[in-house]
Amino acid sequence: MKKLNVTMLALLLVLTTASSVMAVPRLQTYIVDSEYSERYSLIDSRSWITNSQDFDLKVVGYWREAEVTSTYTGGGTVPYLTNNAPTYGYMDCYLAISVPFNQSGTVWINGVEINSFSWYGDAVPAGTNPAWYLRYMPPALFGKFNFHSIGRIDNDQVNAWSYDHGIIGQPGWGDEILMDVVVSGFDWAHFDAIGIDARGKTYTNDYCHDSSYFATPEPGTLSLLGLGLLGVAPLLRKKKNG
Repeated sequence: MKKLNVTMLALLLVLTTASSVMAVPRLQTYIVDSEYSERYSLIDSRSWITNSQDFDLKVVGYWREAEVTSTYTGGGTVPYLTNNAPTYGYMDCYLAISVPFNQSGTVWINGVEINSFSWYGDAVPAGTNPAWYLRYMPPALFGKFNFHSIGRIDNDQVNAWSYDHGIIGQPGWGDEILMDVVVSGFDWAHFDAIGIDARGKTYTNDYCHDSSYFATPEPGTLSLLGLGLLGVAPLLRKKKNG
């Protein structure tokens, strides 16, 4: 009986994982004209990657697929929607920016200068509860954070494209926030997104729907990891002494 229970649990885990992979995440990030990397050395995996310091970044709020069909009018076919917008909802969104602990630099978002980064627990907005992987998946694991408010995303239009595992799908109900980003002084910068709905629930973009900038095409993984750990050490020591 015990062996059967273990087998059933494993099957349930597989089915849950498969369904989460197939579902379109509520929040996504995407760097325009970037490449999707399953493994960018060992420092980052399953992310949209750019080596350009100046790039366009999207945060996408995707509620569900829009069913579009067409009808013949005599003069041709006219597309129209066959489903209505989901029950109205919105998310107030933050761009979660992480950069190397041991480096100083600046990230500009639509011309706004951001050079204040801190330990995750000090940076995360009050009243939010992002998913665990936001701080523990590399490269953010080796970084300091800033959460930058970027506005509200709702679902009353078909304007949210799906950027899923390197494949750009058809638009669905939702919207996108487009930002001009410039990174200076950092070897890398990693971008996630969180959204807070009307009930206070926090959404986090899936760990394989995030985006990163790297200063070089293929960073020295061991040196990056070493520098990251050197940056973490003082904070861990401070936390232990406290």
